[in-house]
Amino acid sequence: MFAVGLIGCGEAAKPWEIVVPASGKITFEGKPVEGAELTLTPVSAEVPATVRPSAKSVADGSFTLGTNGTGDGAPAGEYKVSAVWFKVVNSGGSMVRGDNALPAKYANPETSGIKVVISDSETAIPAIDLKK
Repeated sequence: MFAVGLIGCGEAAKPWEIVVPASGKITFEGKPVEGAELTLTPVSAEVPATVRPSAKSVADGSFTLGTNGTGDGAPAGEYKVSAVWFKVVNSGGSMVRGDNALPAKYANPETSGIKVVISDSETAIPAIDLKK
């Protein structure tokens, strides 16, 4: 009987498949934003355009980015950021998602004016303070 074993034949992870912890805080007019949805769009060609780390802020405005799962981190690279904040409103006795409470320019990564850099190790993103 003859057995063949293959060892080490796995494919190396692509740089954008490796995520590092990344977190920050978002405020609007100096006040923490609970429920803001942030999406990162890669700037450099090292990270494919289909990779979109994202996060949702909690009560104190803090957030932790996730790429493959909630809070797992983001690949190293430079990103443009978009942010929306849909407050929950009462509509006919039901709580529904209302309009975006942030200025429209922040909903588009091309017009938001926000850029972040995720390093090769755990990254503390500088505070993002949005203005009217």
